[in-house]
Amino acid sequence: MDIRRENALKALAERFATFSNVVTIQNKAGFNDINKSAERLFIDVLNIAYNLRLRDMNAIQDNYPAIDLGDYASRTCIQVTSESTNQKFRNTVAKFKEKQLDRDFDKLIFLIISNKDLCSLTDRDINTRVINLNDLYKAISVLHDRDIFYIESYLAENLVSRVEQSDSILPSGLMATYSAPTPDAFISFLGLEDEPECREQLLNDLKSLAQILSNLTKHQREYLFYVVGQGQFARNLYGSLDENNIVMPTSQVDQAFGDYGYQIFQVLKAQDLLFVNDEYDPHGDDRYIRVLEPYFRGELDDTNLFCALKSFCNGDNNKLRRIILDCDFSHLQ
Repeated sequence: MDIRRENALKALAERFATFSNVVTIQNKAGFNDINKSAERLFIDVLNIAYNLRLRDMNAIQDNYPAIDLGDYASRTCIQVTSESTNQKFRNTVAKFKEKQLDRDFDKLIFLIISNKDLCSLTDRDINTRVINLNDLYKAISVLHDRDIFYIESYLAENLVSRVEQSDSILPSGLMATYSAPTPDAFISFLGLEDEPECREQLLNDLKSLAQILSNLTKHQREYLFYVVGQGQFARNLYGSLDENNIVMPTSQVDQAFGDYGYQIFQVLKAQDLLFVNDEYDPHGDDRYIRVLEPYFRGELDDTNLFCALKSFCNGDNNKLRRIILDCDFSHLQ
C-alpha cells in the first residue's frame, strides 16, 4: 500500500474512533448538540463514499420529518443519529410512512455515529439499512487516492479536539453565531436606508451567509472566493452587464484547482452555493460555454448576495477575501 494512502487511512480510523467515543460519552452526560452538527459534517463524506448527492433536508424545510439528508436522484435518504435502539428504528420508519416519504425515497439508511450496538430490525415495506462509522470507513478505504486524501484533509480541519483548541470537538464555525456592527455602508450601497423591512431581510441574509461560510472548510472558502473574486458579471442578450449574476468558465476553475477542486465543487454545489450553467452565451451568437455561477439568495428579493458583495468591494479583493475567507463582515459597516 502507498505510504501516504496508508497514513491517511490510519488517520481517518483514529478520527472516526475518537468522534464516536466522544458522541457516546457526551450523550450519556445529556449533551446532544453534537448530533445535530454531525448531519452537515458528514454530507460530503457520505456523498463521496457512496457516490450520492445528498442535501440537508432541513435546508429545504425546517424540522424535516424522519430524515436528515436526502438524494432525490438516487432516491436515497439518511438519518444521522447516535441512537440505535429498536424503538428509534420503529419511530423513524413510522414517521417515514406517515409523511409518505416513499414518494421521493426508496432507501432509508441509518448512520449511527456513536459506539452503540447496531439495531438489526428491518421493515417489510421499506428498504432499510443500519450502518456505523466502521461501515463508512470500509467504504472510504476502497476509494481512489484523491478521494481518501480529500476526506482525510476535510475531517482533519473539521474534527478538532475540544481539549486542544476550543469548546467543541467540531470546528468553531459550527458553533459560531453572527455578531457584527450594523453594516451601514452596505445598507447604503444597496439603497435600503429607508426600507426597514428590506434592511431586516438583508441582516438575516448576512447572518445566514456568515454561518454557512463558517461551516465550510478553508479550502472550500478559498474555492468560493476564487470564483466570486475572479469571476465576471454575466452579459445579457443585449450585451449589458448583469450585476446580479457572476460567471466563470468551468475550464478556468479546472485549470486552477485540478482534480482536488472537483470534490470541493461537489460540496459547494450540494449546498446550493454554486450552480452550473451549460448554455451561457457570452457573445450572443449561440457559441455556448459551460460556466459556474456562485449564488446566494435569502429573504431579500432578487438579490444574489455574492454579487452584491463583489460590487460593494469594487475590485478590492483584499476586502472580499476577508469577508469570504475570514467570515469577517465588519468591513460592511
